[in-house]
Amino acid sequence: MTDNDLRPRLISLADGSEVVLPETAIFGRKSDSTIPLPDNRVSRRHSMIRRQEDDEFWFYDLGSFNGSYINNERVTTTRQLEPGDVIRICDFEYRFELPHAGPRLGNEVQDMQVVPMIILVSDIKGFTRLSEVLPPDELAQAIGSWYSYCDQVLTEHGAAIDKFIGDAVLAYWTDVTPNARQWALSAARYLRESCSLIQEEMKWTFERYDVEFSSGVALHMGEVSWGQLGQGGLTMLGDAVNTTFRIQALTRQLGSDILVSSDLLKGWKEGLKHVRSLGTHTLKGKENPVGIYAVESAPELFVR
Repeated sequence: MTDNDLRPRLISLADGSEVVLPETAIFGRKSDSTIPLPDNRVSRRHSMIRRQEDDEFWFYDLGSFNGSYINNERVTTTRQLEPGDVIRICDFEYRFELPHAGPRLGNEVQDMQVVPMIILVSDIKGFTRLSEVLPPDELAQAIGSWYSYCDQVLTEHGAAIDKFIGDAVLAYWTDVTPNARQWALSAARYLRESCSLIQEEMKWTFERYDVEFSSGVALHMGEVSWGQLGQGGLTMLGDAVNTTFRIQALTRQLGSDILVSSDLLKGWKEGLKHVRSLGTHTLKGKENPVGIYAVESAPELFVR
């Protein structure tokens, strides 16, 4: 038995052909997609499967017009794939298979190390309200477009996406130099602007249901445990990650869409030009208060 025999795969229900899944797989009309689907009803970047945890594969629609379905239910947010799930995109159907490789002794924790990182968390505001009032197909298009923008913006700004969590994304930079912090601040701005683009693209829908599409973004810098857990991809753990989520939760309370911690600004005088102090705040579950800044501008950078 080879390693490929143990890897998750998709089985075409039409002809039985198999696709062994990489860490990230894109369904799309483009010929260079991981799973190319030659049909004009399929979007150029239609949907995605991403490995997020050890042997966990998650499915996302990327804002396609005609939607993606799992077991005949339209996908509106991230959904973890289970063995036997059937994915349908237009007339194309695939069954997800997850062979059980069994335990691999001595391989549960690999190369975990404590390193400084820039951490970003972005979360869709008022998601509960959106999911209550928007029809499933329109909710799926809005959330899927946001996933697609997040993937594009963060990749272009040199970030690694750790995971999508329903209506939130967690990403990081392993470089903490002032240059990397500029890219992180620029990424936060573009993530916020992407919501404005979605609001405009689906203006009629949002006005009809009297809702807005917006997000809150937080940036923090601190030490994390980073490496490979089990047979999964790279991930990060630690208090700095939790702190970033707590800071993001303050965007509603403080009325600012992008917040950064004082730790991100340490040793970076240029960064002070782009922010306004909001004082110190005690975060939920934390003893020591954290300096919080609202971002009022961002560096004009050439996006790679």
